Amino acid sequence: MNICPELRLALAATVLCGVMPAGERPAFEVVSIRQHTAASGPVERPGPTPNGFRSIGLPLISIFQWAYPRPNETGLLRGDLIEGAPHWLSDEAWDIVAKVGETDLANWQKPEMRQTMLRAMLQAMLADRFKVVTHYENKEAPVYNMVVAKSGPKFQQTETVNSDGGMLGTNVRVVPSPDGIQYKGISMAILAQTILPNMAGRPVIDKTGLTGNYDLTLPDLKRPSMAPLPSGDDESVFTALPEALGFRLEPAKGLVEKLVIDHVERPAGN
Repeated sequence: MNICPELRLALAATVLCGVMPAGERPAFEVVSIRQHTAASGPVERPGPTPNGFRSIGLPLISIFQWAYPRPNETGLLRGDLIEGAPHWLSDEAWDIVAKVGETDLANWQKPEMRQTMLRAMLQAMLADRFKVVTHYENKEAPVYNMVVAKSGPKFQQTETVNSDGGMLGTNVRVVPSPDGIQYKGISMAILAQTILPNMAGRPVIDKTGLTGNYDLTLPDLKRPSMAPLPSGDDESVFTALPEALGFRLEPAKGLVEKLVIDHVERPAGN
């Protein structure tokens, strides 16, 4: 089965959710920050490594996407949920190579802790080297309301919910299948907040009124353009949801929690 890049990215980001022990605020031991040049080598997408973090030849705004997920959500922060960023954060290419210290390395090697540690370390790096100050704020923005289609839901309520946690940092289990991605024990809130926005291109608000946990299969979808509705015969979240799950997405306006960058400075490269 081929999983679309956006869904693969969402799953890769959410699988690493964890909880840091209270009072611990780890930081990278060594951080190298330089503007990208031809001598820096090929571009590398941001991401954790066995002993740290690398981002080569990409805008610094991507670091904010890794460092500042919205409260109570998993995965990367989408670029449209960031405000106040100066143009150079998106226009200039930088190289960042960070290393975890020996005292943190054992915890870093644990998948259930790495993502939480990474966010804390990136935030510490941004505050120290970029003098970053941020806050979250509710602002009106284009959204999609997820509502039940006329056909009604086409899935079953979960009979038993796992108690040991799952790939989405909750009790959800995620299983690839020939038809797409199967979610066991997922709530409509998690589906709307964590999974669908990566394919719809804007925040999705759960308006289904369904409050339980459910077993469902989300088809392998192509991400549509940023246009309000897709055109042609391409399978997308808009065309597949009503048929596969009995949902539809309606364009609307709503309050969306965004990250606001109050202050950021260019770093002194090293």
